[in-house]
Amino acid sequence: MYELEAERVAEIVRERGYSRVSLQFPEGLKEHALEIARRVRRSTGAEVMVSANPCYGACDTADAQAASLGAEAVFHFGHAGMLEKTEVPVHYVEVRMHTPLRVLEDNLEVLERRVGLVTTVQHVHVLDRVAEMLRSRGFEVHVGLPGGRVRHPGQVLGCSFRCAKSIAERVDCFAYIGSGDFHPLGVALATGRRVLAFDVLTGEVRDMAEKRERFLRRRWAAVARARGARSFGIIIGEKPGQRRVGLALRLESMLESRGYEAYLLHLSEVVPDNLFAFRKLDAFVCTACPRVPIEEGSRFPKPVLTPQELEIAIGARDWESYEMDEM
Repeated sequence: MYELEAERVAEIVRERGYSRVSLQFPEGLKEHALEIARRVRRSTGAEVMVSANPCYGACDTADAQAASLGAEAVFHFGHAGMLEKTEVPVHYVEVRMHTPLRVLEDNLEVLERRVGLVTTVQHVHVLDRVAEMLRSRGFEVHVGLPGGRVRHPGQVLGCSFRCAKSIAERVDCFAYIGSGDFHPLGVALATGRRVLAFDVLTGEVRDMAEKRERFLRRRWAAVARARGARSFGIIIGEKPGQRRVGLALRLESMLESRGYEAYLLHLSEVVPDNLFAFRKLDAFVCTACPRVPIEEGSRFPKPVLTPQELEIAIGARDWESYEMDEM
């Protein structure tokens, strides 16, 4: 199903003369880690370690940990390149998925005439083929250009929907090629356009309209819970691509200028257990990964808001101007 490119990794190890490397995988690919490690070790003779820590994205590289163990490089699987300054070289292995397009070809009637295409890094290689097919059927097709954290045309990240936003005014709807709901839901929230998710794993087609409304109701409930808060913990992420210290300081200043208590908390893993000692605080705002409050917020006993939701909670922004937190 996946192209893991073990031979390319081995070739880089040989070319660079690495004697010890670390392999890093997101949760969905960890089951392949030992196979890749075995193949690279046998092919190169290098010492190969596997990072067993959680990995949440291209912003979450294990370069510092690997360097402390004597590794000369990290091979980071499953994400497109993002970070340029790392303690040891980080080689991003994007990992392509063999993408069946039958679910799209069999459901063209749900699309409107002007279509924007979006996907994740695992499927960016099929967008040209999809665009050609749709144009041959009479659709006007648009694909946003990359920039910032985004490396490929049409690619969306959990923290960046700029490819979608750049073409939103030119399309009637978006077609998301991939799996899951987080990314197409983010496109719907970021653009205000109709988004249809063509799930290549389940064969389903899902309209994000109802999920968007359900999401907004859930986030409104979190904001409403935080409106009575007088003390906030401002979470700063320690992961390499999540260190928005400047944003955290601005939020601290904004809160204190309005009479609230604000405390800066930095940590690597933003999970309930790590915030338990600070349970006397009324609420938290996360400047680390935007997915924490959105996907994991219900796990926390206290409200965990995005920076934009904090502004709404304290009256610095209207609910009608709600937007996703992007980096």
